[in-house]
Amino acid sequence: MELDKFIAQSLTQILQGLREANQTEIMTKENPTEASKPFLLKHGSAKAIGSGIEFDIAVTTKKEGDGSGKAKIKLWVIEADLGGAGSVSKEAVSRIKFTVYVNQWRG
Repeated sequence: MELDKFIAQSLTQILQGLREANQTEIMTKENPTEASKPFLLKHGSAKAIGSGIEFDIAVTTKKEGDGSGKAKIKLWVIEADLGGAGSVSKEAVSRIKFTVYVNQWRG
């Protein structure tokens, strides 16, 4: 999966998970209209106080070629190499760590 799609899907699924967890919890209350959301994502980006969404990702860059001088470089979050005959491959793994700022309380 490419890095941009991984980040977008992760953020979307985190928010969707919060909404679903809150909805499930609210529906178990005697009076659901007065129940508050028990699960919230705190706004901000300070990891020390529990706000923002922190990503710590291992990124693999892979250079492939067939010996003809042509090569392509792709950036992947996770990759499985199944091998192949007659190809040349070189991989490098890097780590990217960042926190996504949350603009407002979410949940």
